Amino acid sequence: MFIILKKELKALLKDRRAVILGLLMPIILITVFSLAFGGINNKSEEKKIQLLVCDEDKSPITKQAIAGIDSIKMLEVYTTTTDSALALVKAGKYPAALIFRKGFNDSVKAIRPLPWELKYDATQAIEMGMMQQYLAQSLFANVGKPMSEKMILRNARKQFSGMDSMSQAIMALQMKKSFETNSGDMDKLQQDIMKIKSAPIAQAQNNDGLVQALAGTAVMMLLFSLTAVGGRLLEEKENGTLKRLLYSPLTASDILTGKIMSAMVFAICQLFIMLTYSSFVFGLVIIPKLGSILLLVPAIAFACSGFGMFLASFVKSREQLQSMSTLCILIMSVIGGSMVPSFLMPHWMQNVGHASINYWAIQGFYDIFSRGIAISDPVFLEKVGILTAIGAVLTAISFSLFRKNVTSMA
Repeated sequence: MFIILKKELKALLKDRRAVILGLLMPIILITVFSLAFGGINNKSEEKKIQLLVCDEDKSPITKQAIAGIDSIKMLEVYTTTTDSALALVKAGKYPAALIFRKGFNDSVKAIRPLPWELKYDATQAIEMGMMQQYLAQSLFANVGKPMSEKMILRNARKQFSGMDSMSQAIMALQMKKSFETNSGDMDKLQQDIMKIKSAPIAQAQNNDGLVQALAGTAVMMLLFSLTAVGGRLLEEKENGTLKRLLYSPLTASDILTGKIMSAMVFAICQLFIMLTYSSFVFGLVIIPKLGSILLLVPAIAFACSGFGMFLASFVKSREQLQSMSTLCILIMSVIGGSMVPSFLMPHWMQNVGHASINYWAIQGFYDIFSRGIAISDPVFLEKVGILTAIGAVLTAISFSLFRKNVTSMA
C-alpha cells in the first residue's frame, strides 16, 4: 500500500507546474468570485448605477434637478450631449440616459407635463426599476415641490379671487399643508405632470434571462470543448502520431491549420445546435436575426478555437492543459459575464471583463436578441471585429508556440 502511495506521489510531483496550478486554482477562483460580487475582506463596494444626463434646456431648474440627482448616493452621474448619450446607451456601455428636453423650464412655470425622458438599454430592465425609485424621490424634491407650490397658489387665486392677497396667501398655505399630507394629490402630480417618459433604446424581442442563459452557457462550454480539441495535439505528441505527421510532407503550419479548422467547424455546429434548441424549446426568435447570427457565430468560433489552440501550444502536458484551461476559462467566464451578469459587478470589474472572449460574445448576442441592433450597425460590427481580432492574435501566437513547444518535443 505504501509503495503504491509513494509511486503515485512521485508521478504527481513529476509535473510541478501542473501541481502548482492545481493548488493555486481554488485560491485564485475564490479571489475572482469575491471581487465580482463586490469586494474582499468583508468590505464590499456599493454598487452604483451609472446614469448619463443630458440638459438641452440649460435653465436654472434643470441645473438644480441635475445637482439633486448627482447627490444621490447610489447613482454615478455623467453629463453629456443627447446624441452621445443615446449612442453610448445603444452600444450597451451605459445603462440609461435621462434627457431634459428644451422647454423644460417653461413647462415648470406653466405647470404642464414636463418634457423629459429616460432612455435605457433593453438589457438593463432590472436596474431601471431601482433607478426610477431614486430619480422619483430626488426629482420631486427639486422639481415637484416648486411646481406644487405654483399650482397651489394658482388654484388659491382662482378659487378665492374675491379675497385680498393676504387672505389668498393664508388659504394657499392651508392648501399646501393639505396637499403635503394627501399622498393621492402628490401621486396625481407625479403621474400627470411629472411623469418621465421611459422607454428602451430598442424594443427587445426575446427574454433577457433567456439570452443571458444561452450566451453565457454557450460561450463557456464552447471554450471547454475547444480546449479539449486542442488537447488532442498533446495526445498525438505522447502517442507518437504527431512525430509521424511531421515526417510526412505536411508542415507544422498545415497540421495546426487543420486543427483550427476542425475546431471551428465543431464550434459553429455546437453554437447552432444551442440556438436551434433555444428556439424550439424556449421560443428564441432567430429567423429575423439570421444574418447577424451568421456573422457573429463564426467570429465567436474563431476566437474560441484560437484560445483552445493557444493553450494547447503553450503548455507541455495534458495535466498542465487541464489545470490551466480550467483556471483561465472560469476566470474569463466570471469577469466576462457567463456566470454573473456583468451589470451586477462593480464597474472596475466590468471594465476588466473586456479582456475576455465571453464579454464580447455575450454582448454580441445581446445586440442581436435584446437590443435589436442591425447587422450593419457599427455597434454590432465592433463586437464581431474584436472577436475576430482576438482569434487572429491567439492563432498567430499559437503558430509560434506550436513549433517551439510541441514539434520540438514530438
